[in-house]
Amino acid sequence: MSEQVSLSARNSQVARLRSLARDRGARSEAGRFVVEGTKLVTEALQSNLDVWGIWFDDQATLDSRLVALASSDHVDLQPVVARGIERIASTSSPQPVVAEVEMPPVGWENLTRPTAVLVGVNINDPGNVGTLMRSALAAGFDAFIALGDCADPFGPKAVRASAGACLRLDVVVERDISVGIGQVRNHELALVGTRMSEATRCDETDLVAPVAIVFGSEAHGIGDDVASSIDMWVTIPMSGQVESLNVAMAATVLTYETARQRRNAEPHAALL
Repeated sequence: MSEQVSLSARNSQVARLRSLARDRGARSEAGRFVVEGTKLVTEALQSNLDVWGIWFDDQATLDSRLVALASSDHVDLQPVVARGIERIASTSSPQPVVAEVEMPPVGWENLTRPTAVLVGVNINDPGNVGTLMRSALAAGFDAFIALGDCADPFGPKAVRASAGACLRLDVVVERDISVGIGQVRNHELALVGTRMSEATRCDETDLVAPVAIVFGSEAHGIGDDVASSIDMWVTIPMSGQVESLNVAMAATVLTYETARQRRNAEPHAALL
């Protein structure tokens, strides 16, 4: 009887984790999300977020560092059959370990005197949302802001595409675009948008001052409701016959151009 109860409990856990991996509403209600794979689970254990449990394929050998971190944080390691991991994970050939992780706060309280944020408006591709977070963190930005109908930054595909950036970068989620633009202005950030014409080259624009660099969906761009609020329009100089870069590539270029300008603006150590 006890084995049947134990099996029932494990099946219930698998079903709950599957829901967290697939349903944005379930993640929001529970305040938790699922991280997949040894690397990301290890990073979750090293982050400031609580890890509520780790589940692994009972036929797999867990990474020793992951086990040590879980033990030091008193995180339960729970074996499940391989089929259970397949039911939880969002990929067809999943890695043999997943974790349930605390959802960080996603409100405007995350912005504390920011000087550079990356804003995505109606970007519904989770891979692009994840890459934007990864670029923002790599370039030293303070936060990523998801406005409107953006894909969930804590959905499995976005988490994987972020390469763990979502575990360390401040993230704000705001479904009301007008409220979001108002909040950005309240933080005294200039809104910078991109377009092909009637814009200044990004390497000839001052990006040292506090800025919010805004990107829209690839299908529709920023949109008129946001475009009317843009303070500066920039363009990325390109040679050859390339018409444009996709949103993730363009965001990477502009975040790194911002970082480059700020490094060059800093006084050299020898002069201090």
